[in-house]
Amino acid sequence: MPINHETFKEIKKIVIGEAILLALMFAVFFIIGKFDFTVLYGGLLGGLSNILYFLLICLSVNTVLDEKNLNRSKASIAMSYYTRLIVLGICIAVGLYFDCFHNIAVIIPVLATRPILYVAELFGKGVKK
Repeated sequence: MPINHETFKEIKKIVIGEAILLALMFAVFFIIGKFDFTVLYGGLLGGLSNILYFLLICLSVNTVLDEKNLNRSKASIAMSYYTRLIVLGICIAVGLYFDCFHNIAVIIPVLATRPILYVAELFGKGVKK
């Protein structure tokens, strides 16, 4: 299923926001003298899992919009929700379990979706209604 233009713009905002957040987070870790490869790996794992989570949201919404059957739409959204949570939970669990990932560097990017969207809306780059 192709991604429409508005969906692509929203995904692009998340990718740019995650990149900026990761750069800021890496800079803070560098300034306080705690930057190492575990921070880099943890940030990349958290950022990529968050981008994947948002991409799956967008794809499931586009799929449901094309669906004509209401019951099937509800089931599709519920299945997508649980699948996204499981994938995100596995990524977080892997990041927290293995020592090659810094715990804080994994968690911060995962919690960034809503703030990124708020900041994008604040700067006038949000979806116009």
